[in-house]
Amino acid sequence: ALPISCHHQSCATRFPFAEDMAVNPGYVVESAVVPGDLNYVWGLIKNMQYKFSKQVLQAKRENGDDASSLGQYSIAYADNTVQTVRITEISERLPLKRSLGMEMVSSDPAVQYSARNDQITLSAITHGDSPATFVEFASDFSSDVSMEVLEDSKFKKRDFFDDLIAFSGSAAPSKKQKTGDRK
Repeated sequence: ALPISCHHQSCATRFPFAEDMAVNPGYVVESAVVPGDLNYVWGLIKNMQYKFSKQVLQAKRENGDDASSLGQYSIAYADNTVQTVRITEISERLPLKRSLGMEMVSSDPAVQYSARNDQITLSAITHGDSPATFVEFASDFSSDVSMEVLEDSKFKKRDFFDDLIAFSGSAAPSKKQKTGDRK
C-alpha cells in the first residue's frame, strides 16, 4: 500500500515516486473581497492591532513604537492563546498591492507543529461599483503539521475575513455617500 491517501494501483503508475510525496501540503490559503479601498483595508491590517477581529482580545508590539518597521507582536486570542509573531516583510512597493509577512515565534499553549509563516496580500480592485480590495491570507506550515491543524487554520482565516468584511463594510463609505444619490 502507498503511504498517501490514494491506494489505487493507477496512482502508483501515475506517481511512481509516491513514497516520497508529502502526506499533506502544509499550506492553507483563503481569500475574500473586502469593501473599502486598498489604503483603508491596508491600514486595518498593517498596524497589527486587528481591532476588527472578534477573535483577537489584544495585540501589542513587543519592541519599539515604530509600526512602519519590522518587529515582534504578541497577539492574545479569545480562546486564551497568546502567540508571538515576527514581521518578516512589509511591502508597499507596487501601487496596487500591499503585503505583510509574518513568522510565528512562540505560542502559549504550544502548537502541534514546528513552524508557520503567514503572508497577507492585498490587491486593489480597479473596476467595480464601489471601492474594494482582494485580500489573500496564506499560511505555510512545517511538514509535521496535521490535517486537523490545517483545517482549523482554514476556518480561522474565514472568521478573520468575516470580521474584516463586517467591520470594513460598516466603516467604508457607501457608493451613495461617495457619489450622491442617483436615481
